[in-house]
Amino acid sequence: MTRRGNLRNDVCEGLAGDAEAAASKRIVLSIARMTLHNGPGIRTLILFKGCPLSCLWCSTPEGQKGEPEIAIYPSKCIHCDRCVPVCSLQAIHLTNETISINRFLCNDCGTCADVCYSEAIRLLGQRMTVEELVEEAKKDRVFYKHSGGGVTLSGGEPLLNPDFTLRLLQALKEEGIGVGVDACGHVPWASIEPMLPYIDFFLWDIKHMDSQKHREFTGASNELILSNARSVSDKNIPLYIRVPVIPGYNDSEENIKATCEFARGLSSLVEVDLLPLHHLGKARYDSLNRGYRIVDIPLVSDGALQHIKRLVESHGLKCNIVG
Repeated sequence: MTRRGNLRNDVCEGLAGDAEAAASKRIVLSIARMTLHNGPGIRTLILFKGCPLSCLWCSTPEGQKGEPEIAIYPSKCIHCDRCVPVCSLQAIHLTNETISINRFLCNDCGTCADVCYSEAIRLLGQRMTVEELVEEAKKDRVFYKHSGGGVTLSGGEPLLNPDFTLRLLQALKEEGIGVGVDACGHVPWASIEPMLPYIDFFLWDIKHMDSQKHREFTGASNELILSNARSVSDKNIPLYIRVPVIPGYNDSEENIKATCEFARGLSSLVEVDLLPLHHLGKARYDSLNRGYRIVDIPLVSDGALQHIKRLVESHGLKCNIVG
């Protein structure tokens, strides 16, 4: 990853509308190494910014917006006052007690983050090239070799910006690095199909089988997502169906059974993974000054999870609880 001090120049480049730079780079939220729950073996997880959905329970809200954005962490602030004078928009308010940012004024340029040594202010997301990402992946090659792992592209939605994603997939394959894709699948099939020869498997979210409820909870209907999943399966690409289990939203037996019936129709299905709700993302919403809308939703009990797992298995499907 490039140094944080370079981020401001990258953002300004994007704001200037440099089409060539936009096509050759994509905004990366983070790179996580040695992950174990994002496909087979030890994997390097590359998370991109930008997502066509806005799920009610999203635990990575910083991945929704396609551009870099400022996050604040008041508990880290040392009140050095370096950030206030460099903000030409006067969007930062600093007192002895806390720090805040006026989001209506802030343009996420990152100047304040450049001078914040305590990282109470951070610019989330940096533009990276295919070559830079491949070099990051190659650092973990020894772990892929001995564990059967590789790289998993996630986000946000990694299938956005298909020209960039296709070049990245091709470059990783040329290095002999296996690639999986963790996708919501709400992108045109014409964007996905050219990538398929370079993808080893998909982690595919199925959030709700009722289209209207899917729209209510995520901002989009599910028809394209389900259609693309079928098309991927028809191409014989291994599919891991992932179901976020959200009490009161999609955990009814009716919806679980409908999900199982859909999954049974996928010839390349590997297993159904259950992802129980957690509230670890609340701090991320706070850092972006966004409301955390599901604070009152209870966590899924172990008994309820095991019941859903048995229900999935009763349909002849392999089921795994992740997390």
